[in-house]
Amino acid sequence: MEEEMEEETIDSPESASPKSEEDKFSLLPNALIHHILSFVDDMRITVQMSILSNRWRHIWKSLPVLTFRYDPIVSNGFFRDFVAAALMLREDTDIRALTVLWIDPLNTDIDIADALNTWVLYAVKRKVKKLVFVIGVNKSQSFEFPECLFNCESLTDLHLYLGSMYRSTLCLPESIHLPKLKSLKFEALHLYEDLMNDFFTSCPALESVTIRNCIMGDLQIVSHSLKHFTMVYSSFNATVSEVANSFLLFAPNLESFDIKCHPSQLFGLFLKSLVKADVEMVVQEKRNSPYTYSELPGEAKDMFAKAMMLMLEKFRSVKDLTLSSRFIQIISRSPDLLKTKPPQLPNLRRMQLRTYLSKDCAQAILYLLRISPKIESLSVRIDKDCLADQPTVPYCDEINFSSENIEEYWKPGLTSQYEPLHLKVVELVDVNGSVDELRFIEVFLKYAVRLEKVVLYWIWDGSDNLMDRVMKFDEKLRSLPKASSRVSTLFY
Repeated sequence: MEEEMEEETIDSPESASPKSEEDKFSLLPNALIHHILSFVDDMRITVQMSILSNRWRHIWKSLPVLTFRYDPIVSNGFFRDFVAAALMLREDTDIRALTVLWIDPLNTDIDIADALNTWVLYAVKRKVKKLVFVIGVNKSQSFEFPECLFNCESLTDLHLYLGSMYRSTLCLPESIHLPKLKSLKFEALHLYEDLMNDFFTSCPALESVTIRNCIMGDLQIVSHSLKHFTMVYSSFNATVSEVANSFLLFAPNLESFDIKCHPSQLFGLFLKSLVKADVEMVVQEKRNSPYTYSELPGEAKDMFAKAMMLMLEKFRSVKDLTLSSRFIQIISRSPDLLKTKPPQLPNLRRMQLRTYLSKDCAQAILYLLRISPKIESLSVRIDKDCLADQPTVPYCDEINFSSENIEEYWKPGLTSQYEPLHLKVVELVDVNGSVDELRFIEVFLKYAVRLEKVVLYWIWDGSDNLMDRVMKFDEKLRSLPKASSRVSTLFY
């Protein structure tokens, strides 16, 4: 009986010590709690989590990572007041990151600039390292942030998106000094070119720059620390004349270069350490404009082609290259230009192309392979947007396919000593079984003696006979001559 009483006493809740009643959350150190809460990307939820533990009740006040996310079910005024209250109630501790995501298509808050300025002053006072403002506005506004933001010695990461249907003007101060800034992202902004050019020289540690859908004049960037650069403008919201007309980038240590632009824009590139490049050309002048590349006069096409060839010359050190369908189309429409001394891509190992497989474009692809003597991998994604302007190509099971004239079909691509014999992997994405696709693969099967793998990613087009077409395509592939005895063909 005594043993039973002992056991009952041990298991009884009334006999438990105060320490055993303490919740496990309260035992965690502050640094670990801060780390857990940093994964919650909404400060409202973070504050609500204070009910989990007595000790958590005020822990949010010392969080170093703050993310405020607008919820459409509340008013803009409530959101603005909540952010202000949360910052005011914080403890006097430094902020590692402040992010405000305020996207509301109906936002007509006239005090938005004043609110942002107040939050900037608070963040800079707390030695903020990362500042992100993603603000959607439905009318063009002018933002002039406190000068201390652009002279913040602790700031390492700055991301400003101040637009939506309209771009807002960002007014930069004449005095800028950001000694620790490593990452910069400007989106949907109107930038003054003279101050922008000075901006980059005032950031000696800058490593990454992204400029997306911004309006600016001629742009010059000189940076020995820059490693990653991205510049994209949207043809839906801007005309060519509204973006940079000339562009100079002197970045001898740049590793990646990602750009979407119009071929008429002039480039001065000094990129001796470049490893990866992604180039997309946009021809349409404005949204829904019928003005397309095919309607351009011959002189304009030749000018664009020369500009693309000059750009290729800057990619001698590149190992991974991605080119858009318009880029391929531009160089394919100038056969006389391809007879001149071509640029060389001596370090290229991998090339990704977005294009369609007309005769001209396929020959341009082989031309690119000829000037890339060390390339091992080629991936081609069929660009369906370009097929609308092209004549309909029959499927491989609709005609009697013959490979007797392959040399004539690919002649411009095979008349050089630099034939694509070094390729090991060829990928074709969004295959639908056309004759052009079969001819394209045939040339590599016939001439690439080191080829190890051909990978075909089929696209579902809704037709009932797709599987029959796939089987017919595979049957014809198996019948083609192969220069490599190790090659395997994979279908996905």
